[in-house]
Amino acid sequence: MKNKVLFFIIPLLLTFSGYSQSPAPWFELGLSKEVVKNLKVEFNPELRLLGDYKMDSYIIEGGLSYKFHKYLTLASYYRYEDTYDYKKSTGAYKGQLKSNRIAFDAKSGIELYRFNFQVRIRYTNGLYENNDVSEFRYRAKIDYDIKGSKFIPFASVELFHDKSISELDKELISGALKDIYKIRYTAGLEYTINKNNDLSLFYRLQNNRIKDSFTDIIGLSYNHDF
Repeated sequence: MKNKVLFFIIPLLLTFSGYSQSPAPWFELGLSKEVVKNLKVEFNPELRLLGDYKMDSYIIEGGLSYKFHKYLTLASYYRYEDTYDYKKSTGAYKGQLKSNRIAFDAKSGIELYRFNFQVRIRYTNGLYENNDVSEFRYRAKIDYDIKGSKFIPFASVELFHDKSISELDKELISGALKDIYKIRYTAGLEYTINKNNDLSLFYRLQNNRIKDSFTDIIGLSYNHDF
């Protein structure tokens, strides 16, 4: 069964990765702890590198999630992000763009046979006057629980919706959905270490619609539930 999973996922990753010679490595860590019934505190830092392994950004994120019932979980997060801007480099020091944001999630999903369908709507907003951009993010995800295997293949698509996009930028977006400035397609494989730990390897293709460009991303994610 494991061989069948690899036969499915490896060609998929290789096909997508043909878009770029040097995919950008992303590393994600998810830590969570249930403090009272259905209420979890979460800590989710990330490290993002460019294709040449230069620093792109690092993220520190924490928040709370509450499962109201089987089909609805609400969450709120605070995120600090520090992005390196190499166009503003001066000597050994690089230009850096710092941002502080809050986010609110509504998540739901259903299980059908051994498939798990999930949807998430996220609203984010900057905390400061010069960084008060708000947007909606819509994500749909599907994974498959293979009987007798610790491997779980998954795929998702996420749309970034910003109503404040200028008319000039909208003209640069080809096709419909002019308010969708970025789309992320993800495919990967999760390995269940035990009931509290899992490890995922994923490939992500990011469509930067305003720039009409694509970014290849190879990611590694580790989650631990205390």
